[in-house]
Amino acid sequence: MKHRILALALTVCLCLALTPPAFAQWTPPEDAPEAAAVYLENLDTGTVIYERNADEQRPIASLTKMMTCLLLAESGLDLDETFAVPEALSPEFARIRSENGAYIDLQPGEEVTLRDLAYCTMLPSTNDSASTIAWRVAGSLDDFVAQMNQRAAQLGCTDTRYSCPHGLYDAGNYSTAHDLARIAEACMNNDVLRTICTTQEWWLPLDNVHQTVLTPDAPAGKYLRIGTSIQLQNPDSPFYRPWAEGVKTGFTDAAGRCVVTTANTDTGRYLLVLLGEPNRKLENGSQQIYQDAAALLDWAVDAFSIGSAPDTEQPAAAVPLRWCEESGEAVLYPAAALDGLLLCSDTPYTLEAVDLPEQLEAPVAAGQ
Repeated sequence: MKHRILALALTVCLCLALTPPAFAQWTPPEDAPEAAAVYLENLDTGTVIYERNADEQRPIASLTKMMTCLLLAESGLDLDETFAVPEALSPEFARIRSENGAYIDLQPGEEVTLRDLAYCTMLPSTNDSASTIAWRVAGSLDDFVAQMNQRAAQLGCTDTRYSCPHGLYDAGNYSTAHDLARIAEACMNNDVLRTICTTQEWWLPLDNVHQTVLTPDAPAGKYLRIGTSIQLQNPDSPFYRPWAEGVKTGFTDAAGRCVVTTANTDTGRYLLVLLGEPNRKLENGSQQIYQDAAALLDWAVDAFSIGSAPDTEQPAAAVPLRWCEESGEAVLYPAAALDGLLLCSDTPYTLEAVDLPEQLEAPVAAGQ
């Protein structure tokens, strides 16, 4: 939790403390998420609304792929240029299958584009596509991992270390909820990657290897429809939210259920990271983490708004005034309002006058 006090100058050079009560005790809904680590931030103001164990290092599973696709989006490579999947990736593909990782069945020699691989990596979260991206960007998996760690450091992620481009291998691959929020924000600030992250579905084209249509009613030249794994973006999900945008999900036994997502509404933008949720399904078949993510973002969207405080036209305090026949006190007003995150409630903030003198001496001028 964060505790913030904002000082405002008064018209007689005194000050007020503007203290939104929620800053001291912002709490999530009654059914708080069971995640091992939580980070919820208002992106418009940079205000951390709620956090728990946000700087605890944890395995992050496929949330790793955010950095993989960020490096791709920043690489300057032509995402629509066709290239052949290298034979050198055969051992990597075999290992992914042996560890029951999600894959799109890429084959050495298959002609693909980086754009299709990026959609495969971010939507259904396939691991062979992430490894192919890494090879194409850096020439080897090891060199790409070095780039991942360098970019994380540039973003100020001091508790993040990557050991693979997809997160299927947990050993030595970890981050924190706080660091992942920084990486996710960089992803959403990249126009190309933002488009990919927020897409609900994508059609893969027939190629020199995949020539059988697998999805009924596929458009001409396409063989498979892939969709987002983020249930808040899926209109068929009971937890669909029209304002949800991206970013990534992940799961391994070590990492638990993980999700990073954002809310983009008329009243504010929010970023949420949940790590280490139980691998638990609800009666409707959905994973519990999506119910928890929806509830936490619903609360933030409904409870807060961007506004100004305090009202500079309303008196804030009064101090006894000597040597003045017209009045025995000087009335003090805030000299300026502050823009920030406010609770949507009848009493979104309280004003407290601090360090007031026992009395003032006339003359005292308006605006002083």
